[in-house]
Amino acid sequence: MPLTDDRKKVIRLAGLVVSIVGVVVALRAFMGFIHAVAGNAIEGSPALLRFPEYYRQVGAYYTRGLLTGFFGCYCLMMVAIIVGNWVDEARRNSRAAGATGPLEPSPIPQLAAERIAAGTTARK
Repeated sequence: MPLTDDRKKVIRLAGLVVSIVGVVVALRAFMGFIHAVAGNAIEGSPALLRFPEYYRQVGAYYTRGLLTGFFGCYCLMMVAIIVGNWVDEARRNSRAAGATGPLEPSPIPQLAAERIAAGTTARK
């Protein structure tokens, strides 16, 4: 069943809203990660005074930052895909509306070797 234009628009707008909210959430979480690591404000118990526990907690923070970054990139990719498809469809529709007949193919330029073989050296 083909989708109507109104339904496509609603689906695209809903996808954009969800993706943009995802980007905002990911950006906020990522900034929290940056502030925690830059300020050395790693949460933990007094057990972090020993090296293995400290590095486990640091690893957990970097894992959280990595996952947040991937989530942000995924949401940005969704925005790019939705907007790109929307623009492509709008271009296709405007070309279809403006086209009055078949397009004439443009002549293919000759390569220098083909001109030499044909005996003409001047460019056209």
